[in-house]
Amino acid sequence: MINTINQEKKFSNKQAILIYLIVALFLVFEMAVQVAPSVMAPNLMRDLNLGTFDLGLMSGFYFYTYAIMQIPSGLLFDRFKPKFIIIISILVCTLGTLLFGLATNFYLGCLSRLLTGLGSAFAFVSVLFVASDIFEKKYFALMTGITQMLAAFGAMLGQMPISFLVHHLGWQNTMFSLSGMGLGLATLVWFIMNYDGSSKQNNIECFSNSLSIKNSLKIIIFKPQTWYIALYALLLWAPMSGFASLWGVQFLIKVYSLNTTSAAFYCSLMWLGLAIFSPLLGIFATSINNKWLPLVLSACMGSITFGLILGIELPYYFLVICLLLAGGACAGQSLSFALIQENNPKSVKATAFAFNNMAIVISGAIFQPLIGFLISKNHLNEMSPTYPIGDYKFGLIIILIAYIFAMLISILLIRKKRKYFQKSTMKSSIT
Repeated sequence: MINTINQEKKFSNKQAILIYLIVALFLVFEMAVQVAPSVMAPNLMRDLNLGTFDLGLMSGFYFYTYAIMQIPSGLLFDRFKPKFIIIISILVCTLGTLLFGLATNFYLGCLSRLLTGLGSAFAFVSVLFVASDIFEKKYFALMTGITQMLAAFGAMLGQMPISFLVHHLGWQNTMFSLSGMGLGLATLVWFIMNYDGSSKQNNIECFSNSLSIKNSLKIIIFKPQTWYIALYALLLWAPMSGFASLWGVQFLIKVYSLNTTSAAFYCSLMWLGLAIFSPLLGIFATSINNKWLPLVLSACMGSITFGLILGIELPYYFLVICLLLAGGACAGQSLSFALIQENNPKSVKATAFAFNNMAIVISGAIFQPLIGFLISKNHLNEMSPTYPIGDYKFGLIIILIAYIFAMLISILLIRKKRKYFQKSTMKSSIT
């Protein structure tokens, strides 16, 4: 299962898996920090004097620096030793987490989320880069599914367990505890992770002859399929960034009269569904040698199940099923990275991953404040500080629209076969 580079570096299977899991811990940590505001929403609105739009904007600031840094992160991983990049990224993310716990107003909250997003920007790309470097190419679709599963577990940790900590420690002390975990993770990477990247990344001569930044970007952005796949991933991630990461808890509290911890548990079922379906979808796509069909099925399943969640008050057992399936539908996003790899040469693989991931995180920057704006815009009673069910449904209908458009893009724009790829890769390499 280990590739030729791995064999040259004398990594055993156990060593390769250990390296992968250590890097993946950064992703788990980053996802927990990303979604933490969803279970702190009432506390943040009270202590920082925020409205729904303000909360959505402050939480969404995380995604602005995250999105901006995606291309630079890919370029850095394509050119330098990953270990030091990962350590610095964890420390920056940890600093942002600490400052969020110290925030006393909207502006400090936004600044801390910007820093957290800046450090977190390297997490997902680092895991994909390492996985593509130490495992055989034929396993990459499966590895992206496993990576997405681990990210989903991280998000689940950011909901019900953190809700429990917030209840007992307060939201500030909870953020201080998370920052301590981040510092411990950076220490673990420094002392335990024995990996400096493939010989290509470490060879100065190869680096001097590598593609320029301009040419690297040209290879990626001049492929229409890269844009279609990225747009699909952006839309299919909107339910996770807009609903599961922030507004889902408040919606479930309103519709089902749940307390915050119970609503966080139900909302975390979307992350559980994503965790379950991501590797299964990777296995399915690999077994049928077709990544297009799972994309269509994912978006279709999401449209149906989220339509039921939004449209009617479901019995609790059926709500559990629909939340699991709605989250599982978003697993199609993980397959987009396998398609991105197929459509771009190895010399720009990290940059291509980063481009696709940038599109995904932009969905958070768009949908979190947009939903908050729509909720407040539909609120007719300006004298009342509380928002009724109808306001939340009005704001969250944009999630259903995202599922539907993702389905249309997968059917109409993303190609089933890419016979042009080999020729395109050869031309790009020559360039």
